[in-house]
Amino acid sequence: MKSVLVYYSQTDSTRKVARAIRDGVREETGQCDLFTVKQAKELDLFGYDLVGLGSPIWMGAETPNLRIWIDALPHQSGRHAFAFNTHGVMPELYFPSLVRRLEYKGFTVLGTRDWFGEARFQTAASPYYTTGHPDEVDLQEARDFGREMARNSPRVAASETALVPPVPELAWTPQLQILFEFFKTGHNPHGYMTYDRSKCNYPKCRICVDNCLMQYIDFDKEPRRYGSCGDHCDMWMGCTFCEAVCPTGAISCDWEAQEKRNVSGGFRVGGNALHDGALKMIEEGRLRMKLPLESIDWGHQFRHEHPKHPRYKVPKKEPDEI
Repeated sequence: MKSVLVYYSQTDSTRKVARAIRDGVREETGQCDLFTVKQAKELDLFGYDLVGLGSPIWMGAETPNLRIWIDALPHQSGRHAFAFNTHGVMPELYFPSLVRRLEYKGFTVLGTRDWFGEARFQTAASPYYTTGHPDEVDLQEARDFGREMARNSPRVAASETALVPPVPELAWTPQLQILFEFFKTGHNPHGYMTYDRSKCNYPKCRICVDNCLMQYIDFDKEPRRYGSCGDHCDMWMGCTFCEAVCPTGAISCDWEAQEKRNVSGGFRVGGNALHDGALKMIEEGRLRMKLPLESIDWGHQFRHEHPKHPRYKVPKKEPDEI
């Protein structure tokens, strides 16, 4: 049996989980390839028996680069797949949506699993409910999940179809109501990004260019292209990564104006959905907080706790990654 994992990770949480799942599959079968979505652009799945797909959750779903990659695939004729993600307490829509998309593409989906991950967007509370995740307990669970998927694939191929789980049910939650409000505006609820060429060190620095998952940044063109709108970025999926990793402040946001826009846009309907979601998961025993709940203060946001640029340093890639 030959296996492959394709994933996207922005701030390292999903990457850690993907590598642990890869290790679990290898422990069971001796082989599992690992590719980022960027590396997998020309990947041919022919010859692979089992495909794992993972990303963080953005606006209740997989990241758009993974979605585009999946949508471009030919029909998979029953090829086995599994899905995983990391998130910051709003996972309700991810698997019901993604599993249906994978089945439409012809995959037989053998399993799904989610883990908590760090939340490092600028307007998130810092520390956050999921700070410290994924930890060693999570990564051991990920290795076990990889082994389980590797064991189940040949059994399903041998007609043990009872091992194939039902498609996750769709359910409306207060968290999804907030996501719906985000979607209706067509704007980025996490920040409206602008670019100041006079502060930019390109081509000496390529961090934003190399890490824009949608390839919205092209500074070789004249005039330079930046963001979803060409001269600014208002990507409704919530990405503000370029501002966080820019070392000079060339990419910025008027955060006070953004807060006013969010309030006027109805994004605070019913209170704080992230806080409510975290409390629910704590009560259900799903979230093991690594720090006291009382330490979460939305008056102390990630941008306040990391005021100097870059707010976040992109982790170095391992030799088997691009």
